[in-house]
Amino acid sequence: MLFILFAFWAIDAWHTRNMLDGDAGPIAELTLVSLEGEVQRLSGDPERPTLLYFFAPWCSVCRLSMGNLETLDDTKVRVVAIALDYANQTEVEQFLQDIDVQVPTYLGTNELKELFVIKAYPSYYVLDEHFEIQGRTVGYSTTLGLWLRTL
Repeated sequence: MLFILFAFWAIDAWHTRNMLDGDAGPIAELTLVSLEGEVQRLSGDPERPTLLYFFAPWCSVCRLSMGNLETLDDTKVRVVAIALDYANQTEVEQFLQDIDVQVPTYLGTNELKELFVIKAYPSYYVLDEHFEIQGRTVGYSTTLGLWLRTL
């Protein structure tokens, strides 16, 4: 059993080796554009951690895992989905409609992708009330995995 846990830890460490870590310091306020065209400034939330979920509409793992975001209690964690590597807004909207997910979703940019060193999808970051990185991972995550990462 310990070997299996070590194997999971080692694989996760390998996948996240190039992502930002807690040593990066607080993330500056993010300016994002919603699917409705509204500009949103996003910074730390004093009441709950923030889960940033970076996805691409062509990503099959994102298609399978994104629904797990809806199971998180939004009074305990703020979930923010950010689309990257999309051809146009319609592609993102169609993806969300196909998987029937209703989480706050924003259109990301290449600058945002570079800031968070996104190399694979889905990529997750958990940020505390000061917008400092508390956790990160890449790939499929179960509801339990998401919940544990946001404690």
